[in-house]
Amino acid sequence: MGKKTIPAINESELDFEKPVSPVKLWIKEHMAAVYIGAAILLIIAIFFGIRIYNNKNHPITKLMSASAKDFNSSFSFEVEADLNGKTMMKYTGTYEADAAKQNVKALYDADYGDYQYTGVVYSQGETRYSGSLYNGKWRVRDCSEKVLHFFDFNTDYKAGRFDAASFLRFTGLTSQYSADELNRFMKLFKSRMNGNSELADLSVTKEDDSRVYTYDISLSAFFELVRDKGASIFFSAIDYDAFCKLYEMNEQSVKSSECRFSYTINNGGWMSAAELTWTVDGDVYSIRSTMDDFGKVEVTIPDGFMDAVDAL
Repeated sequence: MGKKTIPAINESELDFEKPVSPVKLWIKEHMAAVYIGAAILLIIAIFFGIRIYNNKNHPITKLMSASAKDFNSSFSFEVEADLNGKTMMKYTGTYEADAAKQNVKALYDADYGDYQYTGVVYSQGETRYSGSLYNGKWRVRDCSEKVLHFFDFNTDYKAGRFDAASFLRFTGLTSQYSADELNRFMKLFKSRMNGNSELADLSVTKEDDSRVYTYDISLSAFFELVRDKGASIFFSAIDYDAFCKLYEMNEQSVKSSECRFSYTINNGGWMSAAELTWTVDGDVYSIRSTMDDFGKVEVTIPDGFMDAVDAL
């Protein structure tokens, strides 16, 4: 029997005979779907990228980030409340906290004109007490719930989120307002505080190594926002009706009032000052605070306070 002749195979035929990858074959058959899917993913990435960028650069986000940095470290402070330029109360003191251990120490002097006292907040481990020194005598009380609720709120706050439930527990208002509805309202409020709405105008100025954010807030727009969008915040319809009635009675005064809120953030990202001023019927009210010595303060609790705690 003669040899069987095997026909020659050229290079193009050889390429054709190679096995085709199932993935490549699927992509080739569904190329239109692949392009559409890639476009959708790109749009989603751009959308959320813009949202994340805008949220990071939102002035309220900056406020939360800077103030959270303060309260998760240490600083010295001064807080003063005025009426028509006259000081009504003043606090000066120091604050130190370790959020990971839920420890906090604060020591301050309060001056109300007619009387003065020294205050302390102390939380180390399972020992959580607050107290005041007045007329040479320390009066102390357990503050465990307040401290735990504060750090519960702080966990979300330093991450840039407002937790209404822990906030209401800390302020003792859980029986008056709905946490879920307050969360929704705060998101709406934040969106209206972008600096370009009927609620508030924002200006940003640079001073030395800091930026000053100043809101001119329309009190009438704020009260109307609560009236129109915040009814569900109130647990009681009676409370909501009372709020609306009180606003109606004072509507003209509210419309003629002025309100300004400003805060200062230095180049280190710390909030170094904040001030709220409002004018009602010719009277000017203001609360302003300044903070300094960030991350350097070590609070020393008076021995008399600790002796009073030990004596309980």
